[in-house]
Amino acid sequence: MTSSFDVVIVGGGPAGMAMAIELAPSLAVAVIDTREHRAVRGETLAPGCRPLLTRLGVYDAFLHGGHARCEGTMASWGAPSLHVTDYLLHPERYGWRLDRDAFDAMLTSEAQRRGATLMASRVDAVVHEGDLWRLSGLSSSVVVDATGRQAAIARRLGAQRLVADNLVGVSGVLEPRAPLRNENYPLIEARHDGWVYSTVTPRGEIVVVAMTDSDVAHACSLHEPDAWRRWIAEPPRTAARLASATLRGHVTTISACSQRLDCAAGDGWLAVGDAAAAFDPLSSQGIVSALRSGIDAAAAVRVWLAGDADALARHARAIAATYDEYLTTRRSYYAMERRWRDEPFWQRRAA
Repeated sequence: MTSSFDVVIVGGGPAGMAMAIELAPSLAVAVIDTREHRAVRGETLAPGCRPLLTRLGVYDAFLHGGHARCEGTMASWGAPSLHVTDYLLHPERYGWRLDRDAFDAMLTSEAQRRGATLMASRVDAVVHEGDLWRLSGLSSSVVVDATGRQAAIARRLGAQRLVADNLVGVSGVLEPRAPLRNENYPLIEARHDGWVYSTVTPRGEIVVVAMTDSDVAHACSLHEPDAWRRWIAEPPRTAARLASATLRGHVTTISACSQRLDCAAGDGWLAVGDAAAAFDPLSSQGIVSALRSGIDAAAAVRVWLAGDADALARHARAIAATYDEYLTTRRSYYAMERRWRDEPFWQRRAA
């Protein structure tokens, strides 16, 4: 027996859940969560996240979610000296270091409270019959790809990824033996073949990510914990921060490339979040971008269902325009680091 919905969203991350929260009060919405596991993460939210969380109706729940304050960022980028960006003068005064499990659970709970149906399942086939989509025993007028960078649904429907680089992040969790100075400030530090990001989670662990190109990661054997630990210890400020910390478990490699779909929407379908366009972590667009993408996509779906046949295509064009603007900004950020401009990693980002 097939269950009928107005919208089926494949993917239970922030973009998919934000879209479900927006649509569920007035439309029949199902979310198929295809995730089997989560990689190590250390996300932060900038102070400007409040309007989005308020719109989604979760700001009060967020404040009680066990997240820790983030008072700014520290960066050794373009020079050996440390530059500190403080949020003190921002109207909100501070951002947040996320407990990601709690954050995801909050969004899921709100989507369910508003009436969205959630299910965990693989999606083996996506079939368009007449005006309806059929997948995993469900039918709907609209199907949404919120599967992240893999864009699993959109690619089945013929979309292709346009990839700008081969950036990967090799991450691990370290246990500090003593309290860290400046734990409320994530640190970014450049090196000749990439950069290192470190942050302290609300639980007191240190998440460290080695950011470099996939060929460099392979040549340096960064999938091996000992090699990874040597690589992240080369930048002096990161080394000092991690001096008393020990690695817990293994390291995990994930794609962190800049990419977008050549077309992020079609007849009755669209992509959101990283499935539509994914950004370099240096841009700090992450979760805020995902939430905004879900909200904007929900608006496009409402207009399309109301009879505006061009609504989804306009949404796709807006994604492409935003991504093109981002590429210009990305190039300028990397151009600020000139100490190793003749090294392959930095040359690739100057092109």
